[in-house]
Amino acid sequence: MRMLIGGIAMAMLAGCSLPASLVPGEPNVSKFSNKAPKEYAACLLPLWQQEVPKTTQTGISNGYRINAPSIITADEILDIVKYKDGSRVSLYQGPPWAKSGAMRKAVRSCL
Repeated sequence: MRMLIGGIAMAMLAGCSLPASLVPGEPNVSKFSNKAPKEYAACLLPLWQQEVPKTTQTGISNGYRINAPSIITADEILDIVKYKDGSRVSLYQGPPWAKSGAMRKAVRSCL
């Protein structure tokens, strides 16, 4: 019985950190940039890495995803996709008390 309860508890904890491919709901910030996705990502990645050194960039359909992992809450995720002559930038952040103002500021500074 203890094994069953322990297994259920572990499964519940594992459900707290969703993989980056499951970006939840609407973005906290959605902006447009005249920069191509590659150019925008080249601007943003080093700024986010200054805040969270383990920030990574991966290719997605028509663009890039930049993921700043969090030990405590949801990761901060930015999707940059081709849109008309530039990019659409979508920032997904965790709960209000865990959002990073520095990350949001970097998103705006690279537009």
